[in-house]
Amino acid sequence: MTFQRRFFLAGGSASLAGLAGLLHPLGVLAQQDYPTRPVRMVVGFPAGGGTDVFARVVAQGLSTALGQQFLVDNRAGAGGVVASQAILQAAADGHTLLVGSTSTQVIAPLLYSKRPYASADFTPIAHLASVGIVLVAHPGAPFNTVTELVSYAKSRPGQLNYASGGNGVTNHLAMELLKARTGSFLVHIPYRGSAPALADVISGQIPLMFDSIASSGPQIRAGKVKAIGIAGLARVDALPGVPTISESGAAIGLRDFDTPGWVALYGPKGLPSQVVARLQSAVAQVLATPDTAQRFNAAGASPRFMDAAALTAYEMAESRKWGEAITYSGAKLD
Repeated sequence: MTFQRRFFLAGGSASLAGLAGLLHPLGVLAQQDYPTRPVRMVVGFPAGGGTDVFARVVAQGLSTALGQQFLVDNRAGAGGVVASQAILQAAADGHTLLVGSTSTQVIAPLLYSKRPYASADFTPIAHLASVGIVLVAHPGAPFNTVTELVSYAKSRPGQLNYASGGNGVTNHLAMELLKARTGSFLVHIPYRGSAPALADVISGQIPLMFDSIASSGPQIRAGKVKAIGIAGLARVDALPGVPTISESGAAIGLRDFDTPGWVALYGPKGLPSQVVARLQSAVAQVLATPDTAQRFNAAGASPRFMDAAALTAYEMAESRKWGEAITYSGAKLD
């Protein structure tokens, strides 16, 4: 199957007619004044993390497509909440955008009793990618499979630590869900982003964590960390031979363990529809290129275009799924 055909089938959100409308020459002419200066794409995690990797690929493509620089601005803190809150104060002119994720746009609002923001505080623009997540450990850790990990943790309750990119991010709640389903007790050590957390797993300061394949994949291939299992229902080409947690942990309550992440583009509330349409058009073009597909796939992700309406519906479905996971695990930030 060609990439272009997979692109439309996987998106499941923009009809051929709808996408053609986005790319219509008259629509482009009507919106050609934007952008008039460099555009900042704010990312809520440090450079080198999964969200940052995809943001830089898209920023490079948008710079070419729209004739202005799109610059990644990393603002780490509070599991990505700091970056999302910064967008609330930005001018709604399309020159400051947010590269949001499952963690920032869905999970964080569900974890706080006093929500830091709501979906209505942003203008959805386009879904960018579905992101694979993998459970990794230091090479010297005394377990090689998820079954061995759970057995080890249960024999030493509260003695095994795990890292995450921050309270409430996807790799935090993925482990909390694993704990809840297996009845094991591991201690959470949050970091200011996945990159510094992974650095401590590599150095042996902490034994394991869930992480995006984008950031952990190169370290796995270099032998600096070992892969325990993919947190999805299918194996990924970027990590051949690594089983899913669902298949290897089926006997210990982890059948259908599926916690992939995603990345999407947002603007401040009130972003003009003409700017949204122009960005959607450019994003669709960037995601449809073989270069983007190759770079995303190498990082364990799949380009997946959704327009603003489809992204809104998808975000609502994700809120229901992660809401169930949060209730199941009992995770809260306040």
